[in-house]
Amino acid sequence: MIKFWKELSYERKWFILFLIIHLLVWSCIGLIRTVLPTDSLEGIYWGSLHDFGTPKHPPLAGWLTYITYSLFKSDFSIYLLSQSFIILGFIYIYKLARCFLDETKSILSVILLEGCWCYTYVTGYYGFNPDVVLLGMLPLLSYYFYKCMNKGGWYNWILLGIITGFCFLNKYQTVLTLIPMALWAFMFKRETYKNPKFYTAVLIAFLIFLPHLLWLIKYDFFPLMYFDGELNSSSWVEHITAPLIFLIMQFAAILGSLAMFFFLYLIKREPVKFREIDNKQDFWFFVLFCFVPLFIHMIMGITDGGTMRPRWGFEFWYMIGIMLFYFFPRRIERKDFNYFLYFALFAIVVTFIAMGTLLSVEKNYRSRYPVPKVYGDIEAIWEAKTHSPLKYVGGYIEWTLPLVIYGNNKLNCLLDTFGYPSPWVNQEDFRKSGAFFIDRTNHELEAHIRKAYPSLPEDFAIKSTEYRFTLTNAFNQEREYTVYYYIVPPEKDLIER
Repeated sequence: MIKFWKELSYERKWFILFLIIHLLVWSCIGLIRTVLPTDSLEGIYWGSLHDFGTPKHPPLAGWLTYITYSLFKSDFSIYLLSQSFIILGFIYIYKLARCFLDETKSILSVILLEGCWCYTYVTGYYGFNPDVVLLGMLPLLSYYFYKCMNKGGWYNWILLGIITGFCFLNKYQTVLTLIPMALWAFMFKRETYKNPKFYTAVLIAFLIFLPHLLWLIKYDFFPLMYFDGELNSSSWVEHITAPLIFLIMQFAAILGSLAMFFFLYLIKREPVKFREIDNKQDFWFFVLFCFVPLFIHMIMGITDGGTMRPRWGFEFWYMIGIMLFYFFPRRIERKDFNYFLYFALFAIVVTFIAMGTLLSVEKNYRSRYPVPKVYGDIEAIWEAKTHSPLKYVGGYIEWTLPLVIYGNNKLNCLLDTFGYPSPWVNQEDFRKSGAFFIDRTNHELEAHIRKAYPSLPEDFAIKSTEYRFTLTNAFNQEREYTVYYYIVPPEKDLIER
């Protein structure tokens, strides 16, 4: 091991140390919270359903979250899983960069990403979700696509098929990378479409995705209603503001990386030179893979409006470092490498302090939900009014999921299936058992109850009860939340009422 380390170059040693530092720092930041992020809690619960689909996405991220949490029973394991995918992405961004750049610039292409907040703040705050999986998987997909286009070989094509299949089994947005792949192959490698290896890769990807496709057909594609609902706008103004805000947030996400790169030109007073385009294949590879997915998002925002979450586009910026060094070539000396490294380490420290401070001072149920207190109160309320154990909870998912994951007894969460009957709820048992509903307002509470119990008469009065709980931040500062709950007894009792 010592001999191996001594034989490494100066840059390679620091690259390995950078990966280790990133892994440890951003795996530990989440431990300031008292509960996992909602995305991670959703993943654990979705995975526990042992199904080939979820209300929002294909099942891969949920499976991975559930398996990890089941094995280690630790919040830290989820944060470590998240950053393991980031490190996987970093390694393959480096390998992809080596197809275009020298060793030093390839390493710096990864180090620059520390200034891109989707690799630090977003993963630290949102934990593990399908977007994080794509941050790790899309560089693999691009790398093996490039190898297939330039070297071929059954091994590369089979791996490309496997990676594509699992990317699709994680999130439907994978298609936004397949479109650039298809366009680039049509522009420069049309013989690909006559290659049996290509169709073998397509078949492998299809077979991996097939169980989820059959699941979608069985349940009338209801998870797609989530995405459709996010984009539906309530005003024509949103058709302009939604894509505009989305675009601004995309550039804000990479601002740190851009600053790290161009600051060296500023302090050394060097003119910024744009590369003369002498290789159209490489040029269009970058343009298509980076900007076509963002362009498609913009078109969807203009046509549909509605909520466009900025992180939908973050996973497509993995080539920003490669593009900067490719399109703005310059000589990198040892001191330049050190400057970039110092900037990256400085970014880690500043972002860590800022985020650690935020998570410590905020008095938000998303990060400091007092699960033992709320769970105990709910169980006491339930037992005082019923003679059966509590089995089902419904309402605001950010208040019910922590109770399901961290509670003493295994509860079933009533997930929002957008008006479609839930595949995961045994309706007969549900009617026999009743449910405890908790939500932010009376109106939202009643809406959730009526959605879960469509047979309720319209004139049935739902009289909620106010409940208050207090949470504290890391400095013992308190904040009180007022919520509303309602106990739905067995259906036969409802009919009698």
